[in-house]
Amino acid sequence: MRAAVYSSFIWSLLPPLWYTLCATAAPTDLPSAASLYVPHIPDLHQDEEHPLHIYAGYLPSDPDARSAPSTEITAHLYFVLVKARRTADKERILFWFNGGPGCSSFDGLMMEVGPWRLDGKGGLDRTEGGWEEYTTMVYIDQPVGTGFSYTSSNKYLHELPEASHHILEFLRNFYLVFPEYQQMDTFLGGESFAGQYIPYFADAILSSDLNIPLRGAAIGNGWIDARTQYPAYLDYAVKHNLIEENSEGYKRTKDITDRCMNNLAQYTTIYPVHDDLCESVMNTIIDARTKTTDNKLQCLNMYDVRLYDDYPACGTNWPPDLTPMYTYLRRPDVVRALHATDAVSQWEECRGKIHRNFATKHSNASVTLLPRVLEKIPVMLFAGDQDLICNYVGLESMMQSMTWNGEKGLGTVQTQSWSVDGTPAGTWVTTRNLTYVKIFNASHMAGYDVPHVTHDMILRFMGVNFSALTDGSVRIPSAVGSDSKPVPALLDETPTTTPVSGKTPEQDKAMWEAYYNAGSAALVLLLIALVIGGFLWWRFRRNRSRRLPGTLSSQAAYEEHIPLTESSEFEEQNAYRPGDGSGNGKGKERASEYTPKEEIFRVDDSDDEDTKTPTGTR
Repeated sequence: MRAAVYSSFIWSLLPPLWYTLCATAAPTDLPSAASLYVPHIPDLHQDEEHPLHIYAGYLPSDPDARSAPSTEITAHLYFVLVKARRTADKERILFWFNGGPGCSSFDGLMMEVGPWRLDGKGGLDRTEGGWEEYTTMVYIDQPVGTGFSYTSSNKYLHELPEASHHILEFLRNFYLVFPEYQQMDTFLGGESFAGQYIPYFADAILSSDLNIPLRGAAIGNGWIDARTQYPAYLDYAVKHNLIEENSEGYKRTKDITDRCMNNLAQYTTIYPVHDDLCESVMNTIIDARTKTTDNKLQCLNMYDVRLYDDYPACGTNWPPDLTPMYTYLRRPDVVRALHATDAVSQWEECRGKIHRNFATKHSNASVTLLPRVLEKIPVMLFAGDQDLICNYVGLESMMQSMTWNGEKGLGTVQTQSWSVDGTPAGTWVTTRNLTYVKIFNASHMAGYDVPHVTHDMILRFMGVNFSALTDGSVRIPSAVGSDSKPVPALLDETPTTTPVSGKTPEQDKAMWEAYYNAGSAALVLLLIALVIGGFLWWRFRRNRSRRLPGTLSSQAAYEEHIPLTESSEFEEQNAYRPGDGSGNGKGKERASEYTPKEEIFRVDDSDDEDTKTPTGTR
């Protein structure tokens, strides 16, 4: 009886000891950082002096995944992390989101603020002006189902608070895999419908228990406020000579604008993100500019009013890099290299099913959250002046009607001129934690047109100390008003480098992960050994006091030699091995050949409709 009691006592100590091990190690369904490392991007021409270090793959994002049945396909967001190529005054990380809703952040990675561009020959060229030069960038395909991200189609998201919950869960898992980034100065960035995402995400992060140092948010040509941005279409069109005042096109647009404003006035329980009737306002302007060229119907490019596109695309075929990007991201070797083999279908720039499901019928527009965010962190709104769909006139109207930090509108502020490399780049205004930047000669995707300009902009917004940088694009002169960037002298000599070990940073990380996991296991085994050993020692002393001195009984001798190392067999059997398919996580293994999986609970049978429409934004 006593032996049974003692045995029960020993076993009662094992759960808390086991919990100690689990609490110090990442959950078993998460990939290791080493398994997400991308050693090679097919046909990418690297800069040998400053090579890219990339991680990519999937992380769980469903806050309710732990309670889901084991057979259920749960949400996983896909991401690409590109580490900073050069050392800045301090380390920073920026999470990037494209819009849509339903548009992949590969737009940002490959055509706007990323480190490469399509070379026209099926490969990629490294390019300067990417934001990863001094900042670690993370591009996220969200909401689930966007780009390479996946979930079952009965789990698509519909509202902005839902998307915020998924981002928080993604970030919790991200910091378990990459704990070194949790206390790094953090920023959010994106464009278009990210004008809805980013204020929601920032507010959720600031109200959460993540305890990360969120330092700011940047939104480019963002869709933020329907009530001020819809009527601005006509104002922008007149200002940029797209429509002549009092023309037939003007009258039609004025009529639909008035009806739109009447519609918006009917919303009393929510502040609408968009309105179906109001979507016709911009289309009416585009129709007024439609023309026939070489027997082909041409329409205004809604993303860049300097251009035309085939009707009815009206900009959805633009930029020209888009077609080769589709080809590249659908190559099996590229999908494998990027750890995206868990995607349920081929990559799409903007997935129509996600756009239709993410209707935000019950979400308040982000303009209602923006003042609360501005109380806590700086926000920058930037806008290319050639964009129609989310134009700067509407953004300026929104700012003038918004009240934040104790005052309505921009107030009495000085608009400063901004130049980059001796050329006028735009205008710059800052007041009460809000910075507004208008970028000259830039489209909806400003980084596509003027990469060095947008890079200078983000570095200034993040408060980079230019005096601490000596190499790279910091040498490009720029100025906001009288505040000129200190440009370092050109260095004739080859920069000195700090000696490094023979291992790459990724190999070092994997090595230390192995040491950490082995040390955790050894610590638990040691604690178990001490508990069992202490019990056996006490029992031995107690038994010894009951009988004459002599040798131990055979049972006691056996107990003195319990093989404590047998628990390592359990650890080996349950440890995650890349490629063995263990655990619930996705994106851990590289398939020998890419086979798109059947989508669970498919809503429709093809992706034929998964193209952008004139009412969609990137």
